Amino acid sequence: MKKTVIFSLALASAVALHAQDAYDAATLASENLNGTARYVGMGGALDALGADLSTISTNPAAIGLFRHSKVQFSMSLVSQENVKKYGGVGKNNVSFDQAGFVWSNQTNVQSFVNFAFNYHKSNNFNQIIAAANAFAPSVRAEDGSGAMTELVGSGQNLQTLVKGQRGLLNSDKKDIDGINYYQSQVDFMYSNLLMFDQSGTNVYYPVTASSFDFRQGRTGYIGVYDFNLSGNSNDRIYWGLSLGLHDVHYEAYTSYNETLESGHVLPNASAPTSAGLTDERSIKGQGVDIKAGLIVRPIAESPFRIGVSVTTPTWYKLTTSNFTTAYVDIDDHSQETYDFKYYTPWRFGLSLGHTVGSSLALGAGYEFTDFSSCDMRYITGTGNNGDESRSDADMNDEIGYSLKGVHTLKVGAEFRPDPAVAVRLGYNFVSPKYGDNDVAYRNQKTYSPGVYYASTTDYTNWKATHRITAGIGTKIDKFSVDLAYQYSMTKGDFFPFADGEYYEGNGMYIENVTPVTKVDFKRHQVLLTLGYTF
Repeated sequence: MKKTVIFSLALASAVALHAQDAYDAATLASENLNGTARYVGMGGALDALGADLSTISTNPAAIGLFRHSKVQFSMSLVSQENVKKYGGVGKNNVSFDQAGFVWSNQTNVQSFVNFAFNYHKSNNFNQIIAAANAFAPSVRAEDGSGAMTELVGSGQNLQTLVKGQRGLLNSDKKDIDGINYYQSQVDFMYSNLLMFDQSGTNVYYPVTASSFDFRQGRTGYIGVYDFNLSGNSNDRIYWGLSLGLHDVHYEAYTSYNETLESGHVLPNASAPTSAGLTDERSIKGQGVDIKAGLIVRPIAESPFRIGVSVTTPTWYKLTTSNFTTAYVDIDDHSQETYDFKYYTPWRFGLSLGHTVGSSLALGAGYEFTDFSSCDMRYITGTGNNGDESRSDADMNDEIGYSLKGVHTLKVGAEFRPDPAVAVRLGYNFVSPKYGDNDVAYRNQKTYSPGVYYASTTDYTNWKATHRITAGIGTKIDKFSVDLAYQYSMTKGDFFPFADGEYYEGNGMYIENVTPVTKVDFKRHQVLLTLGYTF
């Protein structure tokens, strides 16, 4: 029995971080647990305990707990499990994670006004993904249903996504620049690869595959530069405000190859044995956000503290560019550059902190971020500065389907057996960003640049992330040295493309059911922070 599916159409049915869609939105809005070794060693649970530079991005009021000026610098070694070097990306990388200072100014006996600056790497994109699987037998259908995507230059109806039959949500919306956003770069390439009879009859030549092999190497980071003003009043109320500048550098090299079944003859009389795609992709740009926080000590006689924080969206302006090659016996290429805006979701935080004497500190934190509210935007080019934008309503509706609210839980403890020595433990949990596999997928029926600029095929529905951390620190006069270890683990369901139905000719369709391939992302980090108090 024939296997699924035609390579060219498989590619047309999904995109990766390489367009502006729900998966792009989730990746750019996600953050690693990173910063100083003390912060990481306690699982990030310092938002109410404070007096750590990394809290400048999570609860700026925590900077108000500093009573001395301080400068810190952090680097780490990061290692991914069970992978081999690919696309110039190795399993190990050295990371410059944090550098900053706080200048503490005492205004009276128990009150301070502090100024701080901190850089930290909020997202380390270095990752290698490898997946391979066999296709299940295809299912023939007498007729198709729903809206279909037309391959450019053929006039032949080809594709209907099966999952949920979403799309065409704002079909009355007019394109802003004369581009047909239903057709991807992959559509353009494969319309030129003799997958159809060039005599004008538009006869379709199906090419079925038995298995696939996928490799991707990602690299880059999001660097955040935070400027902070904070303080406290009578050691009871702590407040803070941070302005963050975000710098995005993302690069990826992707290759996808299918082993074709025998017996396929293209219009040029060739009989290919494999088909595939390679893609080089980058996303670069800048953004800005504002963070505000408050910490109160409700009982004067108790060190117990309650913190709240809010972070605005990061307002990004980004540029994505690619160079892509698709092949079935012969090659075709596509190269595009696209400017767009993207606003991440709001983030809200609640935290608790308590100390027992000078030997034990306990912290807990909770954050909520509604990833379904991510806002992808067109740059319209109107206005005085030519840089105004409006929401991509169709893609944002699709984001609302695929993504959901994310809950982050942070708990940590610090024990000091000696005033100069600290031992730390922590746990950090992040709930899944994506819906179930029948809800979260790449929908090519969306009228959006997220479809038009699609140039690869994969997507992964990552599950919850678990992080276990530990650390140790010591002080020698005014100098401090801290070490932390972090193990993070996330499981996911990988898909080379979304389920769909494809026209085979003679009134027949192939129902294409994509195999689920289990993948995981396990990473180790050893972090060193050096500090000086003055």
